[in-house]
Amino acid sequence: MKISGVESNKACVNQGAAQEKILPKNRPKGLVSSQTTNSTQSLSPLEQGMVVAEAALRDVPETRDEVVMEIKDRIAKGDYNVSGAEIADMMLRRRAADKIR
Repeated sequence: MKISGVESNKACVNQGAAQEKILPKNRPKGLVSSQTTNSTQSLSPLEQGMVVAEAALRDVPETRDEVVMEIKDRIAKGDYNVSGAEIADMMLRRRAADKIR
């Protein structure tokens, strides 16, 4: 399949339009629910999605108590062993994830 310069040019132009639809430059900053809007009807679909996501996050606890208790029990019993390599690996993963944000 041959792609001419014209077709390549069209693809480049369309790519910019697609990116604008996916990641608009004027997307809202911060929490949508903190903005002074009384109705979700005036919000864009992206903003409406953010309102739904924020509402869902409010119901999620900061820590999973059952997991914390399980790990505490395993530590007390001496069953919880983590190698230094695993700790270092998770530290590097966390650092990489923080750079992405």
